[in-house]
Amino acid sequence: MKSKVFLTIRTEEGVTVVALEEPRLVYAGLDSFVEQVAGRLEGESPRVVLDLSAVNYIDSAAIGCLMDLYRRAAAAGGRIVLSGLQERVGRMLRMTGAHEFIGLHPSAAAAVAALAAGGGEEQ
Repeated sequence: MKSKVFLTIRTEEGVTVVALEEPRLVYAGLDSFVEQVAGRLEGESPRVVLDLSAVNYIDSAAIGCLMDLYRRAAAAGGRIVLSGLQERVGRMLRMTGAHEFIGLHPSAAAAVAALAAGGGEEQ
């Protein structure tokens, strides 16, 4: 059964910040998640921070989804980065190698600053 993923979306310094408000990002909610985030990847050079500070579990399907969103952003000349990773989520992303593509930041503020300055790499 598919479920809706709840997000808060705001703009800071021309960067879209999408904050997940749920502790788990898993297969059942990915359709909703992608639908809500993909709309933010339209336009010229989209810059998006996915704030995962509330997320304490992510499954392999969600990691694949994050990589797909990363590719979509790159194809549009933009960038997606992740922020606020709890230890377990960060470990999963590093184990899969996703961190080699998607920038990781300690906080949404750090990620926004990096993207606003034209970067996005981990700080």
